[in-house]
Parts: sequence; structure tokens; C-alpha cells
Amino acid sequence: MHPRVISNALGALLAAGGAAMLLPAAYAFLSADGNVAAFGVPALGALVLGTALFLLTRVPGAYVSGRDVFLIVVLGWIGVASLGSLPFILSGLLGPMDAFFEAMAGFTTTGASTIQTLEEVAPSLLLWRSLTQWAGGIGIVVLFVAIAPLVGFGAVQLYSAELATPLPERLTPRIRNTAKILAYVYGILTLGSFVALLLAGMSSFDAINHALTTVSTGGFSTRSNSIAAFDSWAIELTVVAGMVLAGANFALYFRIVRGQPRQVIANRELLAYLGIIVSGTVLMSATLFAFDYQESLILAFREALFQTVSFLTGTAFSTASWSLWDPLSQGLLLLFMAIGGMAGSTSGGLKVIRAVLLTRHAGQEVFRMVHPQAVTPLKLGDRVVPERFRTAFLGFFFVYTATLVTGALLVALHGVPLGAAFGSAFACLNITGTALDPVGNPNFYASLPASAKGILTLFMLLGRLELFTVLVLFTPAFWRH
Repeated sequence: MHPRVISNALGALLAAGGAAMLLPAAYAFLSADGNVAAFGVPALGALVLGTALFLLTRVPGAYVSGRDVFLIVVLGWIGVASLGSLPFILSGLLGPMDAFFEAMAGFTTTGASTIQTLEEVAPSLLLWRSLTQWAGGIGIVVLFVAIAPLVGFGAVQLYSAELATPLPERLTPRIRNTAKILAYVYGILTLGSFVALLLAGMSSFDAINHALTTVSTGGFSTRSNSIAAFDSWAIELTVVAGMVLAGANFALYFRIVRGQPRQVIANRELLAYLGIIVSGTVLMSATLFAFDYQESLILAFREALFQTVSFLTGTAFSTASWSLWDPLSQGLLLLFMAIGGMAGSTSGGLKVIRAVLLTRHAGQEVFRMVHPQAVTPLKLGDRVVPERFRTAFLGFFFVYTATLVTGALLVALHGVPLGAAFGSAFACLNITGTALDPVGNPNFYASLPASAKGILTLFMLLGRLELFTVLVLFTPAFWRH
């Protein structure tokens, strides 16, 4: 490990976090909502400290190892969440633990919250919540598509399997250029979402906040009732389009720009992703029509489309009280949460490509029971997936399941009913922030003991960074020279 390199990167992240706070500080000044100091003090402190640390530890051309990147990523996420919690504390809105929980939910795009009435929160704080999710979204896109090929963590094996190459090919030869391209795509989607929401009838303040949290698939809203508060078909369809685009692999947009639409259309994970959306919407529409909305198939379709896309992408916006639906519809939504969006996107969950490969692997195991001598290579389209990738995604699924069970038991130790304990761990690990009632309700998270909130913030980080990126820090081998 290289302490100067790690310190240099963390200094840059700290300064960037301070710079980001200047936006809500300016808005607080213009709107006179009384929170200028709550943003200004930590912003200036972070800028000064981060810039000084960056300049003092700068080593041009320094070697960055894989272990350095792991530490930078994990400590960086914890650091920016700690910094991001300060405005909530200094404004008097939340206590220290609740503020850290809120900030971590923002930067990991989880969407869980301890704030019970959003309409009573100062506009600058609402804007900051949305900005934390937007920053976390672009952070994960750059991390997994631009940086991950160098160190091989998380979804890299899956992306490699899709490309059938030993390592994912970079979009450009230089990582810096790749990051810029991804940032442009992210910015264009954000701007497009903002304009579309304005045209759909949102106010400018609501539009910018929901554009930030839609593209990041974060789910923070300016209204306690989420998107349901607007009661607008146009707004719902606009948000659905934004969530679908944000839940796709961002590398695909670059290929479209480069004039490679055939590669995009033939992408197996994309086809599966869109297939889940279509089939899930149809199935849930039929289920809702049969059990909950028997008087209106159109209303059933409207609710099914929005909730299917929202929970598959991990955004968890809502337009209905889905926890009151029939058990089958609730079960489908939980399944969508677990599957998640595409690798290389801002969404959470297992990722579609893992679900596809796990399903095919299970089918092969059944086939081999009947034909034990058969050779059954795992294929993705017409390409054979190397055995090391089969091992990788099976290992990930085991660790995912074990982590989920461990989290449920740890939360249950605090006296939380087992169903709610499992639901909260499930919601945070899949970075959706919600599950069956009461999980997802701000009153539920606010009422948890501080230690339980701390466990759930760790699970948000685990889910955002694809488990191994965090868990590797707890292995003795990582710290050996």
C-alpha cells in the first residue's frame, strides 16, 4: 500500500465534497432558509483541508496498486458520507447517527431515510439530499466501468463474461478520457430528465431534485408521498423512462455514439433487462387486476409499470401504497429488488447478468442429473463463459446470501421483529431502502437504535460496492505486505 497515494486521493475527494456543498449553500443564501452556515462552514473546511492534503501528498506518476484502490474507494465513501452528514447536524434537522445514515443512504443511492415529513425540511437540505445521490451515482458508474478493469472487483467478471475477453475493454485507452465520457453521458441524461420533467408539469425545484435522483436511481424525493404526490401520468412516464435508461449499462450509450448500435441491440444482458421489465409489467398488471384493481385494467397497468421499473432499478420511487397489495404482487416487487438493473449502471441488486447466468447454471445442473456424462459449457449468446466466471458469480451469490442472513440476525439482536429485520437488511444490501411494511417508512428507520442504524449503513456500503470491495478489507491477506 502507498499511504501518500491514498491520502492524495482522499484529499481530492474531500475537496470535491466541499465544493459540492457550495451549491446548496448558494441556494440557502438565495432562498434565505437559514442554512448558509450549515453548508458554508463544512464546505470551506473541507475545501481547505482537502486541498492542502492533496497538494502535500501529490506524487506525479505514482504507482497505484489494487489494494490502494480498494482503500481509496471504501474510505472515500465513508469520508464523503461523514462530510455530507454535517449540514443535517449543523442545521439541527438530525442527530449525528441519523445524519450519517441519511448521508450514506444518499451517496450509496439507497434512498432510506429517517426524515418523517419532507415538506417541512428546508429546500437547501432537500437539494443536498438529491445531490448526494447524484454524486454517488456518477461515482459508481465511473468506478465500475472506468476504474474496475484495473483491479478486477465486483461486476468486472460479469462485464468480462459479456464481452468474452480476459478483461473488459476500456471505452478509450486512457481512464481519464473514459471517465469524462461517462460523466458526459450522465450529465446529458440528467439534463434531459430535468427538461422532460419540466415539460411534464413539475416545478423547476421539484424537477431538478427528481432528475438528480432518477438518473442516479436513488429515490429521494421532495415529497413524503414520493411520485404519488404529483398524480400525473406524464410525470410518471417521464420518470419511468429515466429509470429505465439509468438502469442500463452506461458503456452501451458510448457504443451507440460510436456508431455500434448492433452491438448494443445484441447485448444479452440488455435484452434480458428489457424482457424482465416487459414480462414483469404484464404479469403484475394481471395480478393487480385480479386482486387489487378489478375495476380498472388501465390503473393496474399504470401502477404495475411504474413499480416494476422503480424496484428493478432500485430507485424505489412509488406511486401507490404497494405494501397493501396482494401477497403475490408484493413478492414480485421483492424479486425485482433482488435482481436489480444491469452491471455498469447506477442500480443495485444482484444485477441482471448474474440472474441470467445463475438461472442457466441451475438449468444445467438439472440437465446433468439426467445426463451425468454431458459436457455443458455455460454460454451467453453464442459465446462460452470461462469457468472462472462461473465460479465468481456462484461465489458472489453465496456471499450475498450469507451477508443478507447475517444482517437480518444482527438487526434482530436489537429486538426488531425478524420480518422487519430481514426486510431492512434486504433493503439496504440491495440499495433500494424499502421493503415490506414497516421497512421503508422513515418512522421505522428513525426508531432503530444507533447501533442498528450503523449496521444498516455498513450494508448500504456493501451493497453499493458489490460486497467484495468492502469485505476484502477484513481479510488478513489484504494487510500483509
